[in-house]
Amino acid sequence: MTLSVTSKTLSDYDAQWAFNTATAFLRKSPIADYLVKQLEKQKTVTLTVEVYADPAQANRNTSDHGVIEWSVLSNDLSSNEASEVTAFLSRTPIEQKPYLASQLNLLHLLALACQQLNNQLDLRDADAPWPWLDEKTLSAVDIENHVARELSEQPLPDEQNWDRILNGK
Repeated sequence: MTLSVTSKTLSDYDAQWAFNTATAFLRKSPIADYLVKQLEKQKTVTLTVEVYADPAQANRNTSDHGVIEWSVLSNDLSSNEASEVTAFLSRTPIEQKPYLASQLNLLHLLALACQQLNNQLDLRDADAPWPWLDEKTLSAVDIENHVARELSEQPLPDEQNWDRILNGK
């Protein structure tokens, strides 16, 4: 898959930086790292991550059309079905909640893309260590909950916001 990052409200550099920053934290989860790598190495499908600095444009999943729209300013969680994600965010210090909510929303969108594009992708390696990651029943909620459990055991990111890109620093 070709995984491209674009933006209508940020420079290409800042959009890519925001995506890389968010996925660096998410990749502390072995399952998230595995799935992002699987998305990146596919050659038959293109997924575009449209990054916005405007929360009104946030978090729309149209991955069945090859696009997900993610806002770095998405303070509320997109998914209310993933209870582990909600619990993880509730334990987060107040000053980091918006920053982490944004990253968890990207996780939600990437998990939905994996679920929706599963028929076109080969996301299941023969040696994948997650028995529940079955290509016929791939569930975004299962992915999100598992990643949230893994991330809750990791240190939180040092940064607390997206000021670097929003203020042009």
